Amino acid sequence: MRAGIGDTGSGSGPDTGGGAGRSSRINWSFYGWRMLPVAWLIYGLGAAPFYSWGFFLPEMLEDLELNRATGGLAFTVWSFCGGVVAPLIGICLTRFGPRPVFTAGFLVVSVAYYLTSRAQDRWDVLLFFGLFAGISHTFSTVLPTQTLATNWFLRWRASALAFLLVAAGLVGPLIVKFDAALLNGGGTWRDGWEIIAGLCAVLGVLSFLVLRNNPESMGQLRDGARSPEELRVAAGGGDGGPGNQWVASEAVRTPQFALMVLCGVGYAVPWGMVTVHGRLHLQDSGLGVDAAGSLIGLMILFSTFGRLSGAFGDRVSPPRLLGVALAMEGTGVALFLFADTASAARIALILLGLGFGMAYISQAATFARFFGRRAFATTTGVRFAIGAVPGAVMPWLAGWFFDTQGTYAVPFLAVAAVTLAGSVVAFFLRSPRKQSPVAA
Repeated sequence: MRAGIGDTGSGSGPDTGGGAGRSSRINWSFYGWRMLPVAWLIYGLGAAPFYSWGFFLPEMLEDLELNRATGGLAFTVWSFCGGVVAPLIGICLTRFGPRPVFTAGFLVVSVAYYLTSRAQDRWDVLLFFGLFAGISHTFSTVLPTQTLATNWFLRWRASALAFLLVAAGLVGPLIVKFDAALLNGGGTWRDGWEIIAGLCAVLGVLSFLVLRNNPESMGQLRDGARSPEELRVAAGGGDGGPGNQWVASEAVRTPQFALMVLCGVGYAVPWGMVTVHGRLHLQDSGLGVDAAGSLIGLMILFSTFGRLSGAFGDRVSPPRLLGVALAMEGTGVALFLFADTASAARIALILLGLGFGMAYISQAATFARFFGRRAFATTTGVRFAIGAVPGAVMPWLAGWFFDTQGTYAVPFLAVAAVTLAGSVVAFFLRSPRKQSPVAA
């Protein structure tokens, strides 16, 4: 096997996801194209709990008499539980497909968020939001969405991923604006979680009615190809070749998998920390609810442009895009720490949002390029589980550090360093190659 770091060259080889000479013809009768807008809406609205938690947090802390460490701990448990069950979600996606996973996930988590709205103390928050919602929410969010795009598309995979995952970036600012309007209009954080619970139930029903597991279940081929040969030619060999028939047990033992875990931590942890503590940090700088909401919304909005740029993964090397994205995100989170004015915070959050959005798409496109459709859900689930530990611990650690030291400096700078290190790794990452039976 070739080493995990080096030059990818022209990007040729199994499942490159792009390249010259491929057909750009689009079959608009393909159900995948018609399904994408609804899947876009499902994923975008499904992100409401993630963005609302940090925005409702100051009122929850005051009402329930909690400190910032406890608020961070609840998000820590939520993130950790979601990561821990990710391998199980990957297995369910491989065995049952995205449609039933989406449906069951949304219906169950709606109960968890309703119970969150009834919380009376820290233990209720940790149990209902942290544990119950943490376990069930991941069944209806990013991993099923990425698997859905990977199942339906090959030539247009990065574009489909970018289109779907951009939804949270566009809907997120509206969610934050809605939350701010709810609080300013006399509503409470309890009302907000009740609305989120009802929304999740509706999304569960919509998932069942519209989504389908893969094109083969409808007698079609990926990208709407009219024959296996057309799909092979359009994808330039695609992930159907013998060199790309990875299974999860093989993929997780490659150096590339370990390095991609580092990159995954580098893009996910800063976003989670700023989502949880961003409004609190902005208020510490003297900004009000509306100003903080606008800035957090701006960060989410600019993540949209980053996600859209991830579609270039159909034309250029996704690991290269990932390297650029992590460089921007690491710089942004470091600048945000020192931002003491709205203008400084705006620059930092724009960089952070752009970097996160691009990394969000490029990470998934790189995984699909490296390991193919067969191993995608399970390997990504394992990566989520490993990344759940730092992703879960850091929001709690940041809150604890502020409560004891009065500053976010150490956790924010440590995360920025990891993200920038991931940028260097991604720039030199190259595709794995399976050993032949003789070599093995």
